[in-house]
Amino acid sequence: MLILLVLVAVVALSMVFLARQLGRAERDPQPPAQPVETAAPEQTGLGEPEWEVVIRGQCRPLDCPNFKGNPRQPGKEPGCQVCAALFLEQYGERLLRSQREGRNR
Repeated sequence: MLILLVLVAVVALSMVFLARQLGRAERDPQPPAQPVETAAPEQTGLGEPEWEVVIRGQCRPLDCPNFKGNPRQPGKEPGCQVCAALFLEQYGERLLRSQREGRNR
């Protein structure tokens, strides 16, 4: 009987010790490693080459009222961004069509 009591006491103490160790591990976690950025962030919006095509093909010929400043530049408001995106889409389609026609001749 005494051996059974000692065995139960040892099991109970080992459970308490294990619970204490697990609790301490949860309270003192290692800080997560900082992520390393390997690539440059993705560019959003239009870059300088795209704006040059838009200015040359859309803003100057139409004498757009948003085309202002010195040197004259289109506005950066959303309306100009949408207009430029639509123009570039049509411009790209025209380029692809002209390349296809050139190959078929």
